[in-house]
Amino acid sequence: MKKLLYILLFSVAGSMVAQEKINTDGIALATYVPQQIENVPASARKMLVNRLAQIITKNGISENPYNSRFVLVPNVTVLSKDVTATAPPKIALNLNVTLYIGDGIEGTIFASESIELKGVGTNETKAYMSAIKRLSPKNAQVLEFVEAGKTKIIEYYNANCSNILKKASALESQNQFEEALVLLTTVPEASTCFDKVKSKIKVLYQKSIDRDCKQKLSEATAIWSANQDLNAANEAGAILASVEPQGSCYGQVKSLYAKIAARVKDVSDRDWKYQLKVLDLNETYIKAARDVGVAYGKNQPQNVNYNVRSWR
Repeated sequence: MKKLLYILLFSVAGSMVAQEKINTDGIALATYVPQQIENVPASARKMLVNRLAQIITKNGISENPYNSRFVLVPNVTVLSKDVTATAPPKIALNLNVTLYIGDGIEGTIFASESIELKGVGTNETKAYMSAIKRLSPKNAQVLEFVEAGKTKIIEYYNANCSNILKKASALESQNQFEEALVLLTTVPEASTCFDKVKSKIKVLYQKSIDRDCKQKLSEATAIWSANQDLNAANEAGAILASVEPQGSCYGQVKSLYAKIAARVKDVSDRDWKYQLKVLDLNETYIKAARDVGVAYGKNQPQNVNYNVRSWR
């Protein structure tokens, strides 16, 4: 049920008129290499994943590996495999790599591009790696492909902005603030929908950090009350040090921290190693809210089965 909920968090869409070079702030993609991809050796497979990540990050997109709805998927086909007449002989491969950007939950392809790559190596693995090295993030075909994918993702969000807000409100009513933040902070700032969700992001972020503040204050207080020694101080301190300074109970957090720090000074005659967070005036609530969503995503099962079997 938890896995289903998390997948449903991403089941939203959007539409806008495509532009040749759109502002794509906030778009996120995950790289996904299907297990059934054609006999690519493990080392070459790892290199392929790294190349895909570069295609994402070097073309104005954020890489989001935490169950992102939108994915960049490759398919590799061997067009030819030959043994050279050199001494020593080498393996020469001619690969066709087809790249897809699309909705991995619905199975909808947004953009695709096929690129031929040639590689030579002393063995098959090295030949694969030699070919994959030629997959450049700045290849003209790749650039055009990525731009098409970006545009479709923006369109996807804009078309269903009202659904996004409805789902977020439903989650909020169930006190599932972090889940709602995941949903809303995936809306790209480049979309027209973002202006409609950003005020809700601020409200949900505050509710999330207020609840987190109270829970951590209660936990740290219980630990310190039970045993006021250095071990208890350090355990409570680690908890208090993670509280956001904008949390509603932060004043109480500072009071408890001061008491523990004074006790540590008396007992050990040294300053305490833990420090409370201070307000970062340069960090926007949008960035902070995204961090909450990422932290939540990291703690979720990373086992979404993407619907990409037909992408070949």
